[in-house]
Amino acid sequence: MNKVFRVPNSLAFRSTILVGFAVVVCLTIMHEIVVRSIEQHFTEQDAGELNEVFVAVNKQLAESGLQKTSPADTLEDAVSGHHGVYYHVESAMGDVLYTSKEVDFSFYPEYARTYTSVKPEHLLLFKDSQHMFRATKLNATILIDNVETNFSVIVASNMEFHMTYMDEFKKTLWLITLCAAVITILAARFAIYRGHSPLRKLSRKIETISADHLDARISSEEVPMELLTLVDSFNVMLQKLEDGFVRLSFFSADIAHELRTPITNLTTQTQVMLSRPRSNEQYTEMLYSNLEEFDRMTKMVSDMLLLAQTEHGLIKPNKENIDVNSEIKDLLEYFELLADEKNISLQLAGPTVTVNCDRTMLRQALSNLISNAVRYSPVDNDIVIETKETSERVSISVINQGETISKKHLARLFDRFYRADPSRKRDGQGAGLGLTIAKSVIRINGGDILATSSENEITFTITFSKSTRTSLAPV
Repeated sequence: MNKVFRVPNSLAFRSTILVGFAVVVCLTIMHEIVVRSIEQHFTEQDAGELNEVFVAVNKQLAESGLQKTSPADTLEDAVSGHHGVYYHVESAMGDVLYTSKEVDFSFYPEYARTYTSVKPEHLLLFKDSQHMFRATKLNATILIDNVETNFSVIVASNMEFHMTYMDEFKKTLWLITLCAAVITILAARFAIYRGHSPLRKLSRKIETISADHLDARISSEEVPMELLTLVDSFNVMLQKLEDGFVRLSFFSADIAHELRTPITNLTTQTQVMLSRPRSNEQYTEMLYSNLEEFDRMTKMVSDMLLLAQTEHGLIKPNKENIDVNSEIKDLLEYFELLADEKNISLQLAGPTVTVNCDRTMLRQALSNLISNAVRYSPVDNDIVIETKETSERVSISVINQGETISKKHLARLFDRFYRADPSRKRDGQGAGLGLTIAKSVIRINGGDILATSSENEITFTITFSKSTRTSLAPV
């Protein structure tokens, strides 16, 4: 089944949608607050007006009781100066004493409660055959011949004017809200676009950086503080790329030089031998010489493959507890003959220590360090392999005499084919990868190698932390 890939929405689009949603929600809430506030104002206004009508009707009922006249004769003129308000009065027996002709009060809900005063929360809406009203039902009590008499009064206010006004007001307010939302969203979209201009400027600067200009850096003073982390990370990445390209350039030049020498030797020897007839002994001698060059190139290629495998995690160490001193003694016996040629003494010092690592890799690293020390030590000197243990780590140091190496060269001694002295030629015994391989195999075992140099003494130290070492053999 083919997987459908969806292009992620842009940051500007996401931000605009979020801002738009927030604006719409806020304006909608404001719209509802304004509408409810105005409706509440009209309700309170109607309640006040209807309460005045009820007071006037109640007053007329009281006067009719004092004058001992029929309430129906005075109720018609009870209210004056109030337009659009109506009332309906019944006796306690249900007889209609007065009702406004403009309203059919028979539509007033029978279930409605009766109150003694008019308050906004007491008002309800009802509609007769033609109009909509806001009304409430009240109880009026007066004295007639010193006897309390109850009347039922319904006061109502025509709602059509208010409803028409509110409908128009809601439409206008929705239009204003919509326009405000659109304008706000467009303004937010423009602000977001302008806010992303540093990103676009940064992108244009990044586009100008190529493999030929990896030394370029982006100034953190020219970007907003929100982009400082991005710029710093990008500059760090450029630095790593530049370092990688520099190392690759040196490596390419060095390997070309290292391979060119044996190939040139092979080509020259072959051309010389083919220039005229030779004896079988001469051909045999030439083949042996060529074989040495082939062995050297084979060793170089093997070392390069080993480095590639270790650096990419393709080789997993087979760790075990190893008696380091025993391994060193075996290696010293192996290098003793080579050291005797230069009258160099190989010495082992320090307590017996045990580390947990791959035996073959540890022997290879130690062998490369000892071989390097023998090769570059002056004649009639000592090479000391010293083991130490602290509360935190176990260390193995290979110490030999030699010219002091400057700090700028110490950091690169473990680079491939690197020479502290470029004028020094290789003696044909190594490909220039010994120290690089030693550091690589030690690192995949959880250790590290450091080089120090002072007072004509060079020290290579392998260190393993206590977490790497699992036991300590007796001294």
